[in-house]
Amino acid sequence: MAAAAAVETGDAFPSTVSSDSDSEDLLLLPNLLPSTAAPSSPSHAQLHHFHLPSLPSPITVRALPSRGLSFQLWPSAATLLRVLPTSLHLLPRAPTPENPLSVLELGSGTGAAGLALAAALPARAVLSDLPDALPNLRHNADLNAPLLASAGGAASVVPLPWGDAAAMEAVVATATAEVAPFDLVVASDVVYYEALVDPLIETLRFFVKGEVVFLMAHMRRWKRTDKKFFGKARKVFDVEVVHEDPPLEGWRHGPVVYRFTAKKRHGKK
Repeated sequence: MAAAAAVETGDAFPSTVSSDSDSEDLLLLPNLLPSTAAPSSPSHAQLHHFHLPSLPSPITVRALPSRGLSFQLWPSAATLLRVLPTSLHLLPRAPTPENPLSVLELGSGTGAAGLALAAALPARAVLSDLPDALPNLRHNADLNAPLLASAGGAASVVPLPWGDAAAMEAVVATATAEVAPFDLVVASDVVYYEALVDPLIETLRFFVKGEVVFLMAHMRRWKRTDKKFFGKARKVFDVEVVHEDPPLEGWRHGPVVYRFTAKKRHGKK
């Protein structure tokens, strides 16, 4: 999860639900993850390790929870990085070390999902977020670069506020031949603030065209925000549920993976 939009947001979600009467659950705390975290350092950094069967060593990312949303780990990222490498039928094509997928991750945060997919699929991934999140995101990309390279993958980092046309054009213009155009767009836990729905939809409209597939892992938290996002998304994309995790302990919902594809326009080639 990351506050990746050109909208100013706070450093943390509210701890209570008092302003949204139609919400079902409190926001899920980021420490409820199926990963192994090293003890916090004096600077409150945490190292989280994700073990994937196809990789010889774990993906390791640094989280800085005190810095805000973009620096934390969230449950849907763990679902996405676990499910996609074993569900190749969901991808637009089968990747190989010689012909990896080109992947764009929106709202990368710590980059856990994007980095894991870059190694496990394999893929050449572009990880994106707001500028203040990029130093930690680059740190994690550098930390995992040898593992990605050994698997035939790679990762680069770019700024991308949602809905910013110039920034979206810059992502395409600066991408190398190996990563553009994108085959696949991914995101996890990116639907949370209602004000960010329209910028996110505009970003998806820009990148998810033709045969490009968008795979999103999402944890239901706010009825109104979900209704707005999926209502707008279904006008532009065909949306299907492709995986559901059981509810986490103490919660009504578990992460769900959705597959979005551009609606076919009848009469147009």
